[in-house]
Amino acid sequence: MLNFISSPLRSTLACFGASLLAVTVLAQSTPVRDYSPDDSTAEIIPKYREAADAMNYAAALTILDAQLAKVPADSYDAALIYQIKVQTLLQKGDFSAAIQPLEKGLALSDSKTPTYYEDRATRELVYFLSSLYLQEALQSKNPKAAAVLYEKADKSMARWLKLTPKTTPDAQLIYTQLLYNWATQNPDQPNLDILKRALEQTEIGLHLSSHPKDVLYVFKMACLQQLGRNEEVTEVLELLIKMKPESSNYWSQLAALYLQAEQPLRAAITMERAQSHGLMQAPKDNNNLIGIYFNLGQYEQAAELLETGLKSGRVENDIKNWELLALCYQQLERPFKSIDALKNATKAFPKSGQLEFAIAQAYNTLGKSEEALVHLQSAIAKGDLAKPHQVYGYLAYVASELKKFDLALSAAKQAVSTPAGAADTQTQNLLKGIEDIIKDREAKKNKL
Repeated sequence: MLNFISSPLRSTLACFGASLLAVTVLAQSTPVRDYSPDDSTAEIIPKYREAADAMNYAAALTILDAQLAKVPADSYDAALIYQIKVQTLLQKGDFSAAIQPLEKGLALSDSKTPTYYEDRATRELVYFLSSLYLQEALQSKNPKAAAVLYEKADKSMARWLKLTPKTTPDAQLIYTQLLYNWATQNPDQPNLDILKRALEQTEIGLHLSSHPKDVLYVFKMACLQQLGRNEEVTEVLELLIKMKPESSNYWSQLAALYLQAEQPLRAAITMERAQSHGLMQAPKDNNNLIGIYFNLGQYEQAAELLETGLKSGRVENDIKNWELLALCYQQLERPFKSIDALKNATKAFPKSGQLEFAIAQAYNTLGKSEEALVHLQSAIAKGDLAKPHQVYGYLAYVASELKKFDLALSAAKQAVSTPAGAADTQTQNLLKGIEDIIKDREAKKNKL
């Protein structure tokens, strides 16, 4: 669930606590709509101010609550005290507690004609009530309670839009967040209708400024993804990249989306575009790029990136990457380049018998059994073999091809002596075949 503005929201609410004071003063010093507080309420204001200015909020709230209990419940004094109480709680940072007096004050003002609160004050109060509902919803651990708060926030925000002459990008951002988080309360079953509304509010926000905030685009992408409109998501990301090519996060998201959309070539091009800006150059990024080219059959490109990357350190110097480089050259029908790659790998990993085994296989494929034999023996001497019985069996096979039957027999017996070799019918048949050849050779000798 996206939750980008909860901290800025708190700052906004705290600032609002200070701004309400000006509204309150105006209501006292310049009565409007023929409403004014009675003398008893006016008398407690200096005491309240003294406590509030000293940040003794507990004392300030006690003064307000005591006066609230004395005035008629539907009076202008009650509405004014509710307003001052909201200001105090917001300044104190007790945002949750500010909701109830804010609700009561608005309800009381709305019940009168004309309303107790001036239009500007009403707009501000409605706006921040919606913000408070949203913050509480985001923090709630109870999905049902959060849903109720989201609905209240939605209604308050819709009312604010009707009351205000012109919306703002920040207001649209809050409304977008409200609707998006409400719609995705259950990420497995998002509410598509509310998501569409969130997308509409995002679009409004984006058109209010020549340089919209990135977060509005992020919410737009999130809505589009939830609605399954991934092609439009990539368009938004491409736009963001034009605006902020220095953002590695946008590049990686775009590449991932192209891969998800089964467009690997676009993903590869995106990664290379990012690298031209000095981004996505970590070994894992280069490995991913190489993997894409290899899977596309672009072995030349993959080999070039591997070879230069292994030398420069931009690709992880591990055995798998050296083996992949060798495999690229095999696919390109450059067997000796493949062998050279494996030999270079043995310089980096001199104790790896598995690399020696790979070299031996490559030589034997070329009909160079003598060279293969040398590297097979080296593989066994070094050890570190994934499947020892296979190496011994291969040695037995090559040695028998070279008519070195004693060596072949010894290797075949070693192969069968391993648990995997003992369970492998092919290895057992190889041993039996070599034994039969030796027996036949001995029988022929005895006849001479």
